[in-house]
Amino acid sequence: MRFKLLINPDKDEIVKAQVHQENSFTNDLKHFVLTNGDSNQIAAYDDKDLIILSMDKITLITIINNKTWAICTDNKKFRLKKRIYQLINELPNHFWRINKSSIANRYQIKQFEETKSAGVNVIMKNGLSDYVSRRCFSKIRKELD
Repeated sequence: MRFKLLINPDKDEIVKAQVHQENSFTNDLKHFVLTNGDSNQIAAYDDKDLIILSMDKITLITIINNKTWAICTDNKKFRLKKRIYQLINELPNHFWRINKSSIANRYQIKQFEETKSAGVNVIMKNGLSDYVSRRCFSKIRKELD
């Protein structure tokens, strides 16, 4: 593999990589280039098109039909290529794991609601709701105290 850096302030910036096949490194490189290294954005897919999604617009990240989806404040869904366990380490601290298959944006939470079976549901500002596991809720309570 070779690396070449050309600095010319008169030309448009472009990053070009010629690879034998797509892999996790090329995906990470593409994400880094498209977000300019900004950790407040994430690569997502709208059908087959790659888009850069702002973390502030994400309400909930959840698993639907064995695929990871980011649900935004306007209830639009975008497909994420990474698994929940990978995302939890990359997301900012205001994203809380609420159960085995969901991560909620703390700033999008409207309230926690007790269920009849002594469980807890989270109600989001856009109307979505999901259950909160006991283990995750105890971690959230510690953080809120």
